[in-house]
Amino acid sequence: MSVTLKLRSEALAQLNAATIAAHTQAQPGVVTVRTRMRHRDLLARALTGLRAQVTDDGNSVVAAWEGRRITFVYGPEGVQLAHVDGPGLAEAEAQRLVLSVDEAYAAQVQQAVLARLKERAASNGMRVESERVNADQSISVTLAATS
Repeated sequence: MSVTLKLRSEALAQLNAATIAAHTQAQPGVVTVRTRMRHRDLLARALTGLRAQVTDDGNSVVAAWEGRRITFVYGPEGVQLAHVDGPGLAEAEAQRLVLSVDEAYAAQVQQAVLARLKERAASNGMRVESERVNADQSISVTLAATS
């Protein structure tokens, strides 16, 4: 017996330009957005993958690159708030930056889920029969019973 699972980072992506625009504050040059990025380590990995200089002081995660800075802090309910700033920052540019971080974060979540799936499969008498990355960047994993 085998089971095929499909892991889609795209399905995890919840942010879009409309969501970001709805959270934009009136403060010139700063855009603040509620995000779904709850895991600091995955967020830091995603930012590093985007070639940002990342610092984490325990209270916030700050990413800086190309004259722009995004500061992630925990808001109500443990949700990360992203504050984007920089000289001459346009709202559309801030939206693109947050969306790019969101996509990179979703890919990190996808990889973490895949790793956990493999660990749990092995400890539950299953093995990975096949694994492939699809054109839409989803990952299809077929598990088979080892008995």
